[in-house]
Amino acid sequence: MPSNYKSILPFLGIFFFTLLAGGCMKDDQWIKEHLDKEHFTINPSGLFILNEGNFMYGNATLSCYDTLKRTVQNDLFYQVNGLPLGDVAQSMVIRNNKGYIVVNNSGKIYEIERSTGRYTGKITGLTSPRYLCFVNDTKAYVTDLYAGRIAIVNPVTHVITGYIETPNHPSTEEMVMIDNRIFVTCWSSDRTVLVIDTE
Repeated sequence: MPSNYKSILPFLGIFFFTLLAGGCMKDDQWIKEHLDKEHFTINPSGLFILNEGNFMYGNATLSCYDTLKRTVQNDLFYQVNGLPLGDVAQSMVIRNNKGYIVVNNSGKIYEIERSTGRYTGKITGLTSPRYLCFVNDTKAYVTDLYAGRIAIVNPVTHVITGYIETPNHPSTEEMVMIDNRIFVTCWSSDRTVLVIDTE
């Protein structure tokens, strides 16, 4: 082996160890160590834009468009929290000054502050989440691409509290709530609308 290869081997070892350590580190720990300490404020009239990225590449991003200044802040989640958003950012919901970002192939939902973009929690244990629909402050539904069921989650405690099984409907999509019912769409090949009585 040429001598120049031997000289870079130790550096390669350190490089791969760093990648491994970063990959194994949990989101909360990583964000705690890399959180942007500078104050960042998002215009109340600003618009969030999800860029879903390439499937299996983990390059989803969140942008914010300031409608007054007509400027765009790209890669907002990473810039504020020091953590990549994940693999396929599917959808986002705003409620009570919180933003909930559904990251499909990462199987999680990130919660951020609406006014700063700072990470405040996450919901995990999901198979392939697609959309989030609130029933009230402590109850929401999450549709899924592969699970064959809709998850019931508590956005305050960030835990899954139950499931609604959807036999013969493996893929559920967008939802809308009208009075005490939620209407759930399915993939086009299904051609079905499911109705959930939230009470």
